[in-house]
Amino acid sequence: MARTGNMQQRLGGFKSKARKLMAVCMGGILLLSSGQGLADRLHEGLQSRSLKSASGVSSQLDVTGTHAKCEFSSSATESTPAISKESLTLSKGSLTATLECTTTDSGTMSSIPSPLAGKVCVIRPKDSGTQCKFGESVDAAMSVEVPLNDVLGTTSAVQWTENNKEQKATQLKSWTLKLNEEDLPISDKTFDVGCSYTTAAKSPAKSAACQLTVNVKARASSVSDENVVTCSYGAGSNSETLKVDMTTARNTVTIDCGSEGTLNPTANSAQYCNPQNKNLDDCKKKFVDILPNFVISWWTKPTPGSASILTIPAADFPESEQQFRLGCVPNTASQSDPQDTRDDPQNQVQSQTSAMTTCSVLVTVKAASSASYASPSLQMLIAVSGAAVVSGFVVASL
Repeated sequence: MARTGNMQQRLGGFKSKARKLMAVCMGGILLLSSGQGLADRLHEGLQSRSLKSASGVSSQLDVTGTHAKCEFSSSATESTPAISKESLTLSKGSLTATLECTTTDSGTMSSIPSPLAGKVCVIRPKDSGTQCKFGESVDAAMSVEVPLNDVLGTTSAVQWTENNKEQKATQLKSWTLKLNEEDLPISDKTFDVGCSYTTAAKSPAKSAACQLTVNVKARASSVSDENVVTCSYGAGSNSETLKVDMTTARNTVTIDCGSEGTLNPTANSAQYCNPQNKNLDDCKKKFVDILPNFVISWWTKPTPGSASILTIPAADFPESEQQFRLGCVPNTASQSDPQDTRDDPQNQVQSQTSAMTTCSVLVTVKAASSASYASPSLQMLIAVSGAAVVSGFVVASL
């Protein structure tokens, strides 16, 4: 019985050790399995982080007044916008714009157009010039390079100038555009400039861009002391009424409609507009009704494309003051210029079509006087005679 008991104790101890060994083996297997899973998850996380950090590049364009700053940086996700768009406005009181582009990365950064100098980007029909590549595709039209002075309609050599700034830690490029008042267009204009950036990685290289829309407000319509009217058609160009006085001493009025407008009524119509109607849409009145001797030859145009000049001979001035209205209306071709067709909703407010206004001039023809018709010598004789009469009265009273 004692031997049997000892035998059972040995068997029990062996089973206990076997269970412990089995538990240790199972624990090792589980540990190895969980360790491999942890390693896999760690590898996946690192790989995901690596993919995110190299997934793309982003752009951020900010505008303060007329200063625009574009910053390029690495993007953690593919969903980050690759094109950043903003706008600024130039006008009579604000004639200088600056574009600054910067990045801390080692990729390639360049201007749009490249180089940024005498050309800018506008929307034109396809196949009409060198394309400006901001990144988006346009079906019916595309952004192309055109001379800036053509956009503004000026003969001046206007252009962007590059500013040299030394920056060790970053890539920094800056350009400035300075206009003079005479460079302002006769209708509101819009053009684009910007910067592009491409990462240094060979495969796959990523790119981003900043697109700056520059709105240029038209100059105001004006009239000089010599009765020369220069018309413009911007949204704010004709807020004030233009007035001209014609006298026998200053008996001409010159109307310059420019390349984007047409005289209304036309010179050969012998008609004028209702002086009470600023919009030039009641223009069937006849000049002979207020100037009986009127003939079409009073209108002259020295050279094709130049301003139209109305001259009233001194002898044909009316006996009483008269008024008439005329002016310039925007050409239909100018209003439907393809430059103004834009897909981006933020640019719709810049449409030249809806903004163009009529240039209206109120002309007052002063009444003739007997002194006005007299020759200079006769006027002098009258003045001397008057002085002699006054002197006679003075002597007689002494």
